Amino acid sequence: MKLKLSENLKTLRKEQGNTQDELANHLGVSVQAVSKWERGDGFPDITLLPRIAFYYNVTVDDILGCSALRKQEEIEAFMQKAHALINKGKRVERLALCREMQKKYPNDEDVLRNLMYDLWAVDRTKSSEEIICIANKLLKSDSTEIRYSAIQMLAFTYSALGNDEKAVEYAKMVPCNRDLLSFVLKGEELVEHCRWYFFSACDAMQSMAHSMMQCPEAGYTAAERHSIRKTIYQFYHLIFTDGDFGFWENRLAQLCRDMALSSAEMGRAEQAFEELAKMCEHTEKYQNFTKIKHTSLLVRGLENDASQCGRSDEYSIAHGFLRSLDNNPRFKPLQEDERMEIIKNRLKAIE
Repeated sequence: MKLKLSENLKTLRKEQGNTQDELANHLGVSVQAVSKWERGDGFPDITLLPRIAFYYNVTVDDILGCSALRKQEEIEAFMQKAHALINKGKRVERLALCREMQKKYPNDEDVLRNLMYDLWAVDRTKSSEEIICIANKLLKSDSTEIRYSAIQMLAFTYSALGNDEKAVEYAKMVPCNRDLLSFVLKGEELVEHCRWYFFSACDAMQSMAHSMMQCPEAGYTAAERHSIRKTIYQFYHLIFTDGDFGFWENRLAQLCRDMALSSAEMGRAEQAFEELAKMCEHTEKYQNFTKIKHTSLLVRGLENDASQCGRSDEYSIAHGFLRSLDNNPRFKPLQEDERMEIIKNRLKAIE
């Protein structure tokens, strides 16, 4: 509390634009006493606190730092509740929570960033103007992480609106992926940083490949798409040599589902069912995942747990796979095969 009081007195005086002498004269104390308070070497007499508060048009709680402490506690509780909701895919409830906090703390960056992401997830088209407004405000943040979030949302939102020129403009604000930390960190910090790089590398590759294959100009055939996804599937196994995939099991399941789509498109039913069976295995492991400490050499020692897995909606990954089996026309040639019913039953069992 002593540290907060000294900091707050100094901040209030500078914001008011007055000197230590002026505050000392108002209170009837020496300038040396005010200087000591601001250095944290002593406290004002308790009877002086209301007079200081009146002078700066604040409360005694503001001077002591109690208001800031209460705010910090409330924001931390909000973040925990918001995190719990996203783990359950409850985006609408999370948006309502953010709205509630925004009314209380309209300028808090953590509240605004969460609000921005939930507006995007719930209805990005209807909320595009508000998302852009929030993002432009967060661009002025001192936090690199928050500024990146703002740039990301501006690029995504303008892309969704069909304004490709603006989307590219913001996307180019993010530096190329040149990691200087690997050159300047030392010891345990360097080791952990590098391990996280390898941990994330597979997911980044999968995302890039998906974007590339979605583009008609790439001109990939079904066989080529299958080959690309198989390469990335194998790359996961090269990084996680002990099979300690953790929550990346969901990415492996997605790759298997997409490989099966290509196999079905090529008329390779046997191969497609083998890949769908693998999809089920990975999905079962993902649904049962709680916590892991990785043992594979490139990621050894890193820990993850299920609370870190967010959802885009309340449905499980198994439910999503069931919908794609029923609704994707490329799976139609497999529907009459009894093995398809077996695959669906496995997914329903873990849905």
